[in-house]
Amino acid sequence: MTVYLSTDARDQVNAAQEELNRHSLTLNGSMCTACGIEGPCSPRRAALRTLNRYGRLPRRRPGASRPERLSARAMGGSGWFG
Repeated sequence: MTVYLSTDARDQVNAAQEELNRHSLTLNGSMCTACGIEGPCSPRRAALRTLNRYGRLPRRRPGASRPERLSARAMGGSGWFG
């Protein structure tokens, strides 16, 4: 089944996706990378509601969770083989 979105709806979906890109969660999913607060922030929840309203899934952006911020010790070693 194909669903066509109006220009306004597509703009809302694109804006919601941009908001998700800005307010991604850290690798362990506990903190917003933009706001620095615990759990999903208010702008992220609003963007997810918008995507849900139009039946869209969020697109993933590689590196959005900023894995380089995790220390090697937090990952259980130094490098791939610890």
